[in-house]
Amino acid sequence: MFFDAPPPPPPIEQHVIVVTASALSSSKDAINQGVIVLNREAALLNSAGGGIGETLAGQAGVRATFFGPNASRPIIRGLGEDRIRLLSNGLQGIDASTISPDHAAAVDGLEAQSIEVLKGATALRFGSNAVGGVVNIVDGRLPSRITREGVSGDFFAGLNPRDKASSLAGNISYSTDNFVFRLDGLRRQSGDYSIPGFAQTSDIRAVTGDDTQGHVFNSGGEIWVLGGGLGFIGDNARLAISARETGSDYGIPGEEANIELKQNRIDMAGALNFDFVVKELSFAVSNGNYSHAEIEHSGAIGTIFRSSGYEGRVEGRTSKIGNFEGVFGLQIGDRDFAAIGDEAFILPVNIKNNGAFAIGHFETEAWGSEFGIRRDVANYSGLAGRRNFDSNSASLSGFIKPMEGLRLALTLAQTTRNPTEVELFAYGPHAATQSFEIGDVNLRAETARSVELAAIYRAPKTNIELNFWRANFDDFVSFNPTGLIEDGLPVFQASQKDAELSGYELVAHHHLGVLSGAEIRGDIALDFVRGKYVVGGNIARMPPASVTFGLEALFANFTAKAEVQFLDNQNKIAQFETATNRAQIYNLEFNFTPPSFDKWSISAQLQNITDQEVREHTSVLKDYLPRPGRTVNISAHYRF
Repeated sequence: MFFDAPPPPPPIEQHVIVVTASALSSSKDAINQGVIVLNREAALLNSAGGGIGETLAGQAGVRATFFGPNASRPIIRGLGEDRIRLLSNGLQGIDASTISPDHAAAVDGLEAQSIEVLKGATALRFGSNAVGGVVNIVDGRLPSRITREGVSGDFFAGLNPRDKASSLAGNISYSTDNFVFRLDGLRRQSGDYSIPGFAQTSDIRAVTGDDTQGHVFNSGGEIWVLGGGLGFIGDNARLAISARETGSDYGIPGEEANIELKQNRIDMAGALNFDFVVKELSFAVSNGNYSHAEIEHSGAIGTIFRSSGYEGRVEGRTSKIGNFEGVFGLQIGDRDFAAIGDEAFILPVNIKNNGAFAIGHFETEAWGSEFGIRRDVANYSGLAGRRNFDSNSASLSGFIKPMEGLRLALTLAQTTRNPTEVELFAYGPHAATQSFEIGDVNLRAETARSVELAAIYRAPKTNIELNFWRANFDDFVSFNPTGLIEDGLPVFQASQKDAELSGYELVAHHHLGVLSGAEIRGDIALDFVRGKYVVGGNIARMPPASVTFGLEALFANFTAKAEVQFLDNQNKIAQFETATNRAQIYNLEFNFTPPSFDKWSISAQLQNITDQEVREHTSVLKDYLPRPGRTVNISAHYRF
């Protein structure tokens, strides 16, 4: 037969998934908060549509900023920008992606060996500002162990004929007893992407007269990355160094301008192991130089953004003392940021961040707990002024295992987020948001008190993850309309109001049986978030509720999956927003491993089959550009 009958169905996802972004590199099931882990195959397939926001959009609790497919950052539980830590190998990148929604992140899902998402405010290892969560891209350039001697690697190629888009990515490693050498690279390019109707909504067209349809003008672009690493792994020591260069040239949708981006980054990490109370001392440091220019199609340079600096951390991990183990550490960072040109809405500033943290974990067969404390000191100094912040954060969680396969957890956290340089010092026209933004140098630190209830159930045929969460914010910072006009743009002033966010996520997988020689699995993912101010009014750009149903048939060398996602309307809107309509998105995916060629996999993805108009409520451009229409992605992946 062309498709062989499957063996008896294995347990669903019962292998251990280690999450390196967790303080103690815990297995996915041992973390008391919402967790998503994408492996190499999933990261490649999900990255065909654009930047890291597009790679993760649609996962439970995650949406994207979607300033077009190229400039797209994740939004976790309704929070984005500086409230999300976007990391590469556990260290923050030096770029300008949190400054403005049209700025792309200088990381990409195509380079990931895995992508880890920690949802919620307990990731104190990476800084108290990560009140929304952490996205960590593990790229494999800093090896910590020898997994396989000799030559290994993979190559990936993808094609989207409708949008003239293509993707190439690959890596090759050579490992000996103690050394690993690695080279990798990627390139993705696309033309203007296709849409089912008009780019702008009817209300906007009535004002602008723009009747562009069928595609989004100037939405194409390209990104390329070249990287490499060298690692030494000994019995009691390891040391690795990596370097990469990233370049990107992409259009600002709807405008006659492009952004040309470049980043050079060098990372180093190492560790010493001991037979002592402290079993490991490790360090990691990253140095980056980033710049991008916003260039008119005439060739004139509008604004140049530059960011350079370093981030480093030193950690100690304890041996197990009974059922207890812990990690403690120091983190330092220093970054210079400057914007030069006609649309430079913030003056040059230097930002120094220093932090100290300790995290402890206690676990028995039936119950356990974890605590974390952190203190941060931040200093901002520049032409627009100076500010210093001292902040303290803490978290406490506990869990019980009342029956085989079931884990119930409760997490409490209080985290403090310092205002960003934009919120403090901005003053000027911001083209990306079509507003005149004014910061406030007197802003206070933002404090969030959160609670999360989690239930995780694992059985041979069923996996269920359920999370309920709530966060109360004192002095939540946002840019709000003043009713004034400056330089022909509405004025938005940074201000603070107490706020409440709450929501839930449900992810479930179930083995339904065997039908006509195929193992049948079903899954469901549901998420909801609500954001409002205590004094009244809604927080801007809150994602609508969504539910996704999937049905998958697995043969020995072929799988087929059908999926439908329902997005609710969003009419709980802020003062300056418009509502967003409901949408239904139908997708199909096929994966084939040719017989006798098990190192190959060939995939086809049909997305938004009915060519539905979908507008991302979390995007500042939702009324000017919808998401892509019907799309076909074809790809091949070879592993050796």
